[in-house]
Amino acid sequence: MNAAPTRHDRLVALSLGSNLGPREELILAAIGRLGRSGVFELDSASSLYETRPVGISTTHSFINAACVGRTSAPPEALLDLCKEIEREFGRSPGSASLDRPLDVDIILFGDLVVAEPDLVIPHPRMRERLFVLVPLAEISPDLPVPPDGKRVCLLKDILRAEQGVTRVSSRSWIR
Repeated sequence: MNAAPTRHDRLVALSLGSNLGPREELILAAIGRLGRSGVFELDSASSLYETRPVGISTTHSFINAACVGRTSAPPEALLDLCKEIEREFGRSPGSASLDRPLDVDIILFGDLVVAEPDLVIPHPRMRERLFVLVPLAEISPDLPVPPDGKRVCLLKDILRAEQGVTRVSSRSWIR
């Protein structure tokens, strides 16, 4: 006998980062906000990791985390929620290569592969970024990544060293 499906049926992985302001508090508050949204049912969140900036010119290091949850919303609705939360926490639109108080990216959305101008899933650079893979491997090491189904823990191990990714806190989110 199968359990009845829940309202939130697609497994989703998100990555969060902050390099301005009270970074840890912003990440924890954003995870809490995601969980209270009614769009994303939070299952787990990683520890917080301090990381060097990748892909932007700054001297400010990041605090990064990952969270996993479920949704019945389409990917575009989850993207809208992520952008709304970024704005609520002080992020300016179009600041992709600048310092930011909050960045929330959709990393995985079940086994879905999306290639739209404003939305690419799986995240196009996740396999190259330990600041995404290390927190995600902490909470969901066996999560398969489309299109080839490689597990998060294997992708992390392929990058080998965890240089520049240091756990700074195991504080958990506030519901």
